[in-house]
Amino acid sequence: MFLNRTYVHGGEMVDEYLEKLQEYLLNEKADLEQEINDLQTKLQENSEFAKIIEENDKAGYESFSPRNIHPEDTEKKKELSAQKKQLEEKIAGKQDSYQTCLERLQELTEVMDYSRKVAVENRNSDTKAKDYRLSLLEIQENERQRVSRELHDSTVQNLTSLVHKVELCSKLVEMDPIRCKLELITMGKTLREIINETRQMIYNLRPMSFDDIGLDVTIEHALEKLESSEAKKIDFSVEGEPYEIKQVIGITLLRIIQEACSNAIKHANASYIKVVLNYQPGQILLTVKDDGDGFDVEKFNGSVKKDNSGFGLTMMKERIYLLAGDISIESKEKEGTKISVKVPIVNKEE
Repeated sequence: MFLNRTYVHGGEMVDEYLEKLQEYLLNEKADLEQEINDLQTKLQENSEFAKIIEENDKAGYESFSPRNIHPEDTEKKKELSAQKKQLEEKIAGKQDSYQTCLERLQELTEVMDYSRKVAVENRNSDTKAKDYRLSLLEIQENERQRVSRELHDSTVQNLTSLVHKVELCSKLVEMDPIRCKLELITMGKTLREIINETRQMIYNLRPMSFDDIGLDVTIEHALEKLESSEAKKIDFSVEGEPYEIKQVIGITLLRIIQEACSNAIKHANASYIKVVLNYQPGQILLTVKDDGDGFDVEKFNGSVKKDNSGFGLTMMKERIYLLAGDISIESKEKEGTKISVKVPIVNKEE
């Protein structure tokens, strides 16, 4: 009964079977060792008995006393010889069985090791799946909090201000028409600001231009807007032959570029940023390099500081992890930062 590794995928039932089989083989090994030892003892006794008879016969011949050689000694010698042959054959058979038992135990040990390895991999896989779900929930919650803060800090406050102005205008419409008109003009400007801010939030959540003009042009427009608003120099270049990718990958790359550039400007005081998008077969490489203050990468452990400077890097890592990609961060104090991203590409049709 030999084992086949292809059957080692049944969990606890398989482990229980393997343990019982191991116990059976260990008992069989011990029994065979005892049987071989007993047979070898009998063979030793047979050899010693045959040697005594042989010595007696030799002594009789040397004393020229043929009558001392008894016929029963001759029969006994034949019997001992036949018995010796049987013992040797039994020992050889038991040794073959013992060797087979050892081979089965060796194979069983390998199978059990393999089974334990599979069990560990499964546990690790379950852990990774739990971590994946946790990361996904954290990203979703962080995104909700970000949208909530933006709505509260801008839209809600502006709308609240409008409510107060409407109440004021309702009182001024007859008492002070001129001031009421001025307040209405101010309210019109505030409404336009709310509309623009809402449009920007919608764009941040889902860039509509991505569907129409593609990833490269969307990134270019986003960086041009950031460059003009922050008065910083941002260079963007595309390498390789562009191809269509899934929207979730493109949007994630756009988010990472926006986050990296925003971090470089707000927290690293960068004046120049270079962004390179490199299309390669089966993967896209993204590099964002700045001339900002830089930081000690070894001291950064993914924690968020009071100024939220660690939040963006953590989000970037989690987003790339969800795409089964790789991200590396190279930085030194006073020497700027370089973020390199590699994302495997699944065809858009798949």
